Amino acid sequence: MMIVSIIFFATLAYIALTTSPVYTGVGVGDRAPELQGEVWDGTTWTSFNLHDNFDENWEEDSGEGTWYMIEFMDTNCGACQSAATKTFPEMQSKWLEPKGQNGRSVPANTTVEFLAVSIALHPDSWAYGPEEIKSFIVDYNQEFPFMDDHDNSNRDVWEIPGTPSYFLIAPNGIIQYASPEDTSQTVWDVMESKIPRGEA
Repeated sequence: MMIVSIIFFATLAYIALTTSPVYTGVGVGDRAPELQGEVWDGTTWTSFNLHDNFDENWEEDSGEGTWYMIEFMDTNCGACQSAATKTFPEMQSKWLEPKGQNGRSVPANTTVEFLAVSIALHPDSWAYGPEEIKSFIVDYNQEFPFMDDHDNSNRDVWEIPGTPSYFLIAPNGIIQYASPEDTSQTVWDVMESKIPRGEA
């Protein structure tokens, strides 16, 4: 019995010393929390889970995988409407159409995805619902999926202080940028520096 106990605790100690667990949180270097819900892709509502798209074996030098730019926004938020008007047209063209005239090249088998998470900042005062999301996408010509988080379940997990809030997630699920903790640069600046370039 004593030998079995010694082996058991030795095994636990070995695992503890040789593994490097990554903390799940909302700061740079953390593994991104769960982010799941119904997403409108322009045609239909589909279930989406961000974690299903992570590649645990991804390595920074591999150049392959899917990067996610996550925007927590509110369809009634003036700053979100301004970003949709002034910033997103250029960034959609740059990142979501990399082979277009204004596209930013990325390596083969590397993709960049945008996901907006529509939350409810003032549910007792402003209008919310699936139709509000659809209208926002059409009115502001947004060319990427929007998640309905009007129950604020994801907002609470991600500890969103206000909108818009931006995150850049590497293919392995590790947060590379979080605007709530870093106002010295934009998510677009970090995307430019972090996401590898393809061949010219």
